[in-house]
Amino acid sequence: MQDAALLFDAIKGHDPKDSTSASENYEGLLSPDFAKIKKLKIGIPQEYLMTGTAPEVLQTMEEVRKQLQGMGLEFTPVSLPHTKYAVSAYYIIVPAELSANLARFDGIRYEGVFPPEYLPDNLLDVYLETRGKGFGLEAKRRIVLGTFVLSSGYHDAYYKKAQQVRALIVQDFENAFERADVILAPVAPHPAFKIGEKIDDPLSLYLEDVFTLPVNLAGLPGISIPARAKSELPIGFQLIGRRFREADILGLGQLYEKEIPPPSL
Repeated sequence: MQDAALLFDAIKGHDPKDSTSASENYEGLLSPDFAKIKKLKIGIPQEYLMTGTAPEVLQTMEEVRKQLQGMGLEFTPVSLPHTKYAVSAYYIIVPAELSANLARFDGIRYEGVFPPEYLPDNLLDVYLETRGKGFGLEAKRRIVLGTFVLSSGYHDAYYKKAQQVRALIVQDFENAFERADVILAPVAPHPAFKIGEKIDDPLSLYLEDVFTLPVNLAGLPGISIPARAKSELPIGFQLIGRRFREADILGLGQLYEKEIPPPSL
């Protein structure tokens, strides 16, 4: 956790060449006030403990809750009712933005796709070869999906609806942070699976993101931390903070690693 705090401390702040950066005053990143951290109220979203979450993940989350409670932290239930729509909304919004963004990689203004001796017969060949050789299977899949949801007749039915869902997810978090300072949740509904196990089933892979996608859609800081609990495979939990309150989740993560010893093997 300390290395994450060091990295964030290095990249934080406003960059005059980056219009998406923000000028915020971050305090307590590298030297958190643990007495203050222990006064944070932690919310547990009931929707993140939904049917379909593996029993070992639920068991680990309960153990982490008890560990944090033993350190003096207070808990409160919160609700994020639109969580179940996060995967659908995310995989409409992000491919749409990706499709528009990657349209500029046309093999003409950006090099590196073709060998020097390549001589296309026409402009269409350049585009077809670029898109075929310049992107992997998942990138192509998202470009095609994004192009579809932005096409005439489908923009309002898909992209606009997904943005409306995104607004509801943002509101869910705003309501939750009226009751809690930090939200504790699983990272994924299942423990780690074997490399390549779900490579031929992209939908099941997308569903593994159900607990992390709402954070991205809402534009909130979140961090994944390995749980110091006994389990056959490593299981992580995530801490989600208010916008520009990275110090809360980084401080709580450092407190957790300081107070809770790693499980014996």
